[in-house]
Amino acid sequence: MRPKRLDIFIIRSFLLLFVAAFCICLFVLLMNILWRYVEDLVGKGLTFGIIARFFFLFGTRLVPEALPLAVLMASLITFGNFGERLELLAMKTAGIPLLRIMRPLTIFCVLLVGLSFYFQNVVVPNKTQKLFSLIVSINQKSPELEIPEGTFYDQISGYNLYVNHKDLKSGMLYDVIIYDHSQGYENLSVTLADSAFLETTADEKHIMLHLYAGVQFRQDQDMEMDSNGDPYIRENFRQQDILLDFDSGFTQTDEGLMSTQAESKNMAEIRHTIDSLSARQDSIGLGNLSEYRYEVNHTVSLQRADSLKLLALAGSAVNGDSLFNVASREGQLDIRTAMKKDISFQANDLTAKNINMAGQDRSIRKHWISWMRKIVNSISILIFFFIGAPLGAIIRKGGLGVPVIVSVLTYILFYVTSASGEKMFREGMWSIVGCWFSTIVLAPLSVFFTVKANGDSTVFQPEVISEFLRHWFGGKVSRNITRKDVVIDEPDQKLCLELTGEICSLSDKVLGSEVLSVRPKYSALFFREENTFEIDNLFADCESLVMELGNSRDRIELDKLNCLPVIPVYGIKSPFKAKWANVACGIVVPLGVLMSLRAWLFGMKIRKLIIQTREVAADLADYMNKTK
Repeated sequence: MRPKRLDIFIIRSFLLLFVAAFCICLFVLLMNILWRYVEDLVGKGLTFGIIARFFFLFGTRLVPEALPLAVLMASLITFGNFGERLELLAMKTAGIPLLRIMRPLTIFCVLLVGLSFYFQNVVVPNKTQKLFSLIVSINQKSPELEIPEGTFYDQISGYNLYVNHKDLKSGMLYDVIIYDHSQGYENLSVTLADSAFLETTADEKHIMLHLYAGVQFRQDQDMEMDSNGDPYIRENFRQQDILLDFDSGFTQTDEGLMSTQAESKNMAEIRHTIDSLSARQDSIGLGNLSEYRYEVNHTVSLQRADSLKLLALAGSAVNGDSLFNVASREGQLDIRTAMKKDISFQANDLTAKNINMAGQDRSIRKHWISWMRKIVNSISILIFFFIGAPLGAIIRKGGLGVPVIVSVLTYILFYVTSASGEKMFREGMWSIVGCWFSTIVLAPLSVFFTVKANGDSTVFQPEVISEFLRHWFGGKVSRNITRKDVVIDEPDQKLCLELTGEICSLSDKVLGSEVLSVRPKYSALFFREENTFEIDNLFADCESLVMELGNSRDRIELDKLNCLPVIPVYGIKSPFKAKWANVACGIVVPLGVLMSLRAWLFGMKIRKLIIQTREVAADLADYMNKTK
């Protein structure tokens, strides 16, 4: 079927952002790797080609991790831009539902899931094997020879070098001390030279050290003693050359040595390895079981036993306790000693076998984690899309601000849950479901956001969030009544005076009652409705006064009316509309205590607002009486 222009427009808008987001995510992940391996790369004289190969292999390995984050960020920005530019509203106005708008990108993400799975199963294992081999080779390479001033340099095996001063232009070293312990500390050699010069041999495996105007002290246990009884010799020289072993070349480790790692295998090889390890584990377990079947073979020394007692036991079944009892004291001591040694040996043997079995189980679980990770990382692309696209449609904010923050927080949640689940499974504390822990957590979120966005929910709108916080935590609400240019119905001054008088009387009555003077009763808050009839009437009279006097042309009256506070009566009532929810909240005591504390704080706030309401109503009444 020929794609429609709308589908082409959506895919084109998404692809440009997806490519940019993928490059950014891959760069950020590579920078994280750089900080981890910077000590291994710096100071070893690695060529640009080796460093570029290192980042290329690591970048290839990080592609499956960068794809989900790039899809999340690109979908957030794409649908956020659609909402911010009212393009999403235009599509919905034309009768196109959100799921239909997401359909071309859903098909693209499904194809991306298959591509990611193929990439992880075919390309990544080969590149990972080469990467591990390169890392081992980099770690084994000797550091670049850079001898500092004023400190001992110990990077040359068997030698410690001290240089007091270096001439950077000529390369000469001055006031040199060399400790040679390559033949052991019994044959230590110390050389002091006025100056020296270093150069590397042509094969880059040795260093020639030219020493000038110095003295050498050598200690040799095979030499004859001097007059003081010390086996050493002193030698002065004008020039001396020392050849030091220092392989500064780069040697590539055999890649086949890294093929046993779980990350270096595809799914078929992992399953084959798991079957082999499981069969080996079963055979080891059966061998241990047959070896430690309970058999009593006591070897008792009976040379000192009474012959009459032995004859009495002859012809009867041999019992270990009976033989132990008839033995002499020395024989019983020998038996105890032999049994303690046997038990200690068996305990150590069991400990070693347990460590071996635990290591085999851990290796099997590592292979299962690598096998499952290829599927989880692929499916996470689709999950992240169904999180990012609905969130972008709800938030309606494009650019790199809000989408980047949401993407980072979502990826942190994914990484933490994934790492925690894999760790718990690797340690044997959870079943293999731990590998799917991140999917179990994020999949319901993707469904929730998709349902909310498809129903045009405003759950993440700033106004909705501020209203939610104000409702539960008691934020301040200000009135904003302005003078109207055209007034059809003039305010009834007599009715306004009656309302202000009624507000003052109700305020005095409420302040004198026990409704706000004591802490709300727990049972009345959750199991039976609290009687707040007088406060409700006070709130209704205040709103009636605002509706009536809001048509006034007098700016002073309107300013005074804006000072009339909004009384949050709901704060001292039951927290939920449904009765069963209030009962459940009351039964769950910790939550009920928090809600009771909330009602108490609301009560103190309402008391202050009622005092302010009475003052404003009295002031309004005085002003209206004067200007009547």
